[in-house]
Amino acid sequence: MAEQVHLHPKLEKQLTALESRGNTPAIAAGRARKIIEAMIKGQTSQASGLFRARSDGRVKNSWKYDLGAGYRLLCIRSKQIIYIMHAGDHESCETWFNNNLKKQPQNTTIKMTAFTIRNTAQSFDFQTVRSPEQEPDFDDQDLPPIPQEYLRKVFCGLTG
Repeated sequence: MAEQVHLHPKLEKQLTALESRGNTPAIAAGRARKIIEAMIKGQTSQASGLFRARSDGRVKNSWKYDLGAGYRLLCIRSKQIIYIMHAGDHESCETWFNNNLKKQPQNTTIKMTAFTIRNTAQSFDFQTVRSPEQEPDFDDQDLPPIPQEYLRKVFCGLTG
């Protein structure tokens, strides 16, 4: 069970920038804040309405939270501490991962804001289960398979 949550100093600026852009980015920032709040309270990730968390192999012990519409929240779990490092759209998160490839970005001299996780009956876990009250994202909708003949035409047109 994690005992502390550390927030990177740039995270608040990133969330504020997302909120100022309105509509979809603001919704994603609100979801990120709910996840962070749930972590600090020691609740399960499902209690925060989390869609899914996935591990990423480029940075050891890193997790990507899908905030919807291509926005992500990046975290690293190390020993008993959860580091929340970055929030942004898909491209900015990919850039962050590529810049920190095979590094340990949580081991930095930058002073991070630390919160002690409140003791609760349920420890925070990195569940990948969708909260039942949340509507499905476009990525989760069942789309019919695309026939091979259409795929061949499209890819032949792209390469030829």
